[in-house]
Amino acid sequence: MMLGSDRSRALTVITLLLILLLLFIWYGSLSPSPEKGRFPGNDELIDNYEKYEEDEVEIGGEVIETDPLTIEIESGDRTLQLKLVGLEEEPDRGNRLSVFGTAEENKTIQVQNAIIRPSWRYQYMYGISFVGAAWVGLRLIGGWRFDKEKFVFEPRNNPLTVKETIYFLIRGDDSG
Repeated sequence: MMLGSDRSRALTVITLLLILLLLFIWYGSLSPSPEKGRFPGNDELIDNYEKYEEDEVEIGGEVIETDPLTIEIESGDRTLQLKLVGLEEEPDRGNRLSVFGTAEENKTIQVQNAIIRPSWRYQYMYGISFVGAAWVGLRLIGGWRFDKEKFVFEPRNNPLTVKETIYFLIRGDDSG
């Protein structure tokens, strides 16, 4: 099926974005179901830790103390501190842990498996993502232009180099 008119293309894009939004909402509404691989996580433990004692859980948080090993998990603006036992590695304060284990009494998790991520990895991840997004944005602006009369994006007759794109963004001169 060809989308011949601007109106049908716009309607298709809006419909697909709406479906995507609804899928996000649906996925977020799934409740824990260990038999399907959805274990209680940060939200559920912060809401009612005692309900999940003796159950397997999957949590993530920042190491705030190393003796005893304690992490702080978050859910929105709420937090909960949990002690971890049975972890062979020794993470540093500030590291992030993803933990799979069993919730026990006294807000203690018996660790079965854990992944330790140094804190600098998140700074690197966000930094490199910003650089990549800026590069893609510059290339898109350099290769395409927006026609205000037709209300569509069109390929430029002569694509701009990165340097010309930056100049365009500063000066606003668009000769096409």
